[in-house]
Amino acid sequence: MTTVTPNRMPQGEELALLMRCAGYRFNSNGVAAGATAPPKQEDLVAAQQLGWTVGVKQEWTAREVLTRAIDAVQSLDVDSVLSAFIAGIGGSALRGRQIVISYAWACHLADAPRGPQAVPDCGLEEVEWVDVTEVLVRIACGWAWNELPARYLPDLEVAAAQGLPEATDEDRNVLDALLDHIAAQPEGTTPGQLEKSIARARLLPRTDKYQRYGILIALAELGVLPNTLLPPSIDRFVSRTECQAAYRRVRGAPRSDITLPLAAWRGGLDTARVARLANAGR
Repeated sequence: MTTVTPNRMPQGEELALLMRCAGYRFNSNGVAAGATAPPKQEDLVAAQQLGWTVGVKQEWTAREVLTRAIDAVQSLDVDSVLSAFIAGIGGSALRGRQIVISYAWACHLADAPRGPQAVPDCGLEEVEWVDVTEVLVRIACGWAWNELPARYLPDLEVAAAQGLPEATDEDRNVLDALLDHIAAQPEGTTPGQLEKSIARARLLPRTDKYQRYGILIALAELGVLPNTLLPPSIDRFVSRTECQAAYRRVRGAPRSDITLPLAAWRGGLDTARVARLANAGR
């Protein structure tokens, strides 16, 4: 039997319920963290009554993920994606932090070279198992990642079906402060040093270390944080083979949990891309 979950991003009381079921909570700083107690049976029942599955993985073939991702991304426009990302940076809509990464991965798939299984070298396994509820809860809580691309599909399909949040003026103020701070860093600054500096400056509300890295990864995928080893995914299709080759050329033995293209950044901003981001949705 095919497992189906609601095609919407959980929010409000529904998100609080699913967080309890998945083992998360918001701490006093508004940042998602591990729960202090296991889920209650009544919460699991309530989630099921709303159509959500908890701890159940859906089985998708790579070709299915590919086809559905291409269909979903065609319903999105880059201006809306960038505005939602600004809302994620500023904290008014935490779900906006992932959408840039998901969109950048999918927007060139239709024209990407196909392999023997009619699937591009895009990071998909032949068969993917995805806990959609878990993925959507993590996105709604503000986490973002640019690995395991099958997990981008729920993000893209919800965005296509439900629309995306729009940035507020306060979100844009946070973005401006972040970009000014990055621009002031000396040449040779590593991603790890940048994250620590942002944390000390308290520039990004409702973030922990990993959520700050998610935001920086998205900026790198946009080319706002430039590097000389790997093009940002927003520009063109970047194969996993190309990415793996670039890893071997990264200076300074990057931490294993900092992925490309962010891992190759060593200071600076692309001013044209900064302007494109800052003007999105205006």
